[in-house]
Amino acid sequence: MKWKTISKSESEKVMESWNSDQSMPYDSEYEFLRSELIKGAEEVLQELNIQNYEIKSAGYDFDLLFGLKLYEILNHNFGFTIRLASNNGVWRFLSLKVVPDLVYLRWEDNAGRYWKETRRIWLKALWWYIHLSWQGSAQETFETLKGNTTDEIVQLVERSGPSGYRIDLCREIMSFYGSLDTEQKKRSSQVFRRVMKLNTARIKVIEPGLFIGGEENYVKGLFNYFEQ
Repeated sequence: MKWKTISKSESEKVMESWNSDQSMPYDSEYEFLRSELIKGAEEVLQELNIQNYEIKSAGYDFDLLFGLKLYEILNHNFGFTIRLASNNGVWRFLSLKVVPDLVYLRWEDNAGRYWKETRRIWLKALWWYIHLSWQGSAQETFETLKGNTTDEIVQLVERSGPSGYRIDLCREIMSFYGSLDTEQKKRSSQVFRRVMKLNTARIKVIEPGLFIGGEENYVKGLFNYFEQ
């Protein structure tokens, strides 16, 4: 499959055209991908027992379940790769030319979620959130992430670092965080934000893979730091 891209300037024109003719035309060459994504979204609506106009209010619950659908559809059915996932032009095209109506149901006309803010393009953020949290299967990943909020998406996805994401480390962090008990207040978006900030500082001087006990112990140390 040939993946099309769209520039920022073109993206702006596309959104402006919606205001003039009140329509969101999609690229017919991507009709099958569109149908698969729409089908996935409809399955999530059924699972949550909500209507499409309730997607925005469903917030993280919809984001997580649809994110898993998006990840599996793109990766397993369309050969999506990390290289493609790193191309903002691809995400802009998918947002504006394949499922703009779906993005609208979640974020209305917030340009940042379609194209304007590269780290906050909704589809891109969902894919990377799932990829950086992947635990071997969709079900295991869901169990790890089900107690989170949209703040965890932001804190994880928007901290790529100068050398990009450290995928294995991110997955270890998400695995440990997902095992924490929310009732004991050890698992919260505030705790996660602090841990991610500490990790950003520490990896500048510490190689997690060389830490005594490996990345698993390194991650435990991040969380234990805030229990002292």
